[in-house]
Amino acid sequence: MNQEKRGNWYLITGVVLGLAIGLLYVWLINPVDYVDTAPNTLKPFYKDQYRLMIAAAYDADPDIVRAKARLELLEDGDAYRAVAEQAQHALSEGGTPDEAQALGRLAAALGRELPITVATPAEEEEQE
Repeated sequence: MNQEKRGNWYLITGVVLGLAIGLLYVWLINPVDYVDTAPNTLKPFYKDQYRLMIAAAYDADPDIVRAKARLELLEDGDAYRAVAEQAQHALSEGGTPDEAQALGRLAAALGRELPITVATPAEEEEQE
């Protein structure tokens, strides 16, 4: 009998070829299209774009409740701070003055909605 000792190279070759063909299929032939993803999973650049769209929608229809609900989908923690910082950086990062103003108006509206607690003199004495 004539048996050659081939080893296990054919297994390694098969795995490498399978990975290469799989990556070719996923990257070039049938790439993944993300549809209906949650806003909090967006990359920071796209979160900024989302906030800008919310600011533009707020300019068209100044409904702060709707704007806050949309901003909550981003799960930023502090929506006021995120919008205010984006408004400040809009011009330095190549944004237009209209974008910066829209973000500024939204941030101002959000700032007016923040609860402000002022301690009265009687409450201050109780705390001491």
